[in-house]
Amino acid sequence: MFERTINFIIFRIACPALNTTRTQTSNWHFDTQVVDHNTNVTLTCAAGYWWQPPSLSGHPNTTKTVNCGSDGNWTPALGDCVPISMNILRELFDIVSCS
Repeated sequence: MFERTINFIIFRIACPALNTTRTQTSNWHFDTQVVDHNTNVTLTCAAGYWWQPPSLSGHPNTTKTVNCGSDGNWTPALGDCVPISMNILRELFDIVSCS
């Protein structure tokens, strides 16, 4: 009987560099220097900004953890932090003004 060896080659696509993906309107930063596949990176919103939507408990999410997958994509999608404003708070909590 013959034995056969099967070798697999796995190609991994690099995720886009966070420092070039981030724009002036992203309003987030990160502290990780090296990003390999299956690495988690925490993105932190600038002061006065949060990720949309807020958490289910209504608290602003100011950090988000993303993962560099072997397919070359960040999961979940990067997106932008948005300014925390009273209009957003009114929509979230059905705040009504007292007149």
